[in-house]
Amino acid sequence: MEELTKLLIEYKFPKCSTRKNVLKNGDTHYQGFPLGYIRIIPHLANLWGWSVQLSNHTKNYNKTGQIYEKILEVAHENIPDFNFSTIQLNKNYKIAKHKDKRNVGPSYICALGDYEGGELLIYFDGKDNPPTPVDIKNKFYTFDGTKYYHETADFTGNRISLVFFNCIKDTDIKEVDWRAEHGCRKCDLQENN
Repeated sequence: MEELTKLLIEYKFPKCSTRKNVLKNGDTHYQGFPLGYIRIIPHLANLWGWSVQLSNHTKNYNKTGQIYEKILEVAHENIPDFNFSTIQLNKNYKIAKHKDKRNVGPSYICALGDYEGGELLIYFDGKDNPPTPVDIKNKFYTFDGTKYYHETADFTGNRISLVFFNCIKDTDIKEVDWRAEHGCRKCDLQENN
């Protein structure tokens, strides 16, 4: 995990402003991005014909390929029997209390870096009761973030969390499958609408 940690600390994470449910009051963005599949907002899914597609960071393999390959290697060593479609990366941000909206089933999470503090706080007894702190530094932990509120405890130093989860439902249509069936590109669709 040391090699992956070094890669992630040195990598310039983009600003993420789309995950409003994890932002603290007043924040408009944080550093983070997904690798793998992402869900499309319903309006665009209806317009385009598919509901999940590869994230732009996954498609930009020249930029993120080394990181993606190293993350997959670490995942296969630590959670070999867990099937996931997506990895959410978060850098140096105290994620706000939230439940996961688009995940299907349980997730695995771990955090890397030279940080202190930063436990995963899970509200097993309800969002207004004291949370259970879980040390995830260089450790994989599984829980269902769709059922329990969770957030990040205060920390100092560099902290990068990796969340492995599935976002694909049985009823979803992947972009690649839709394109193969219809033989057209997204730009063609947008020009015809």
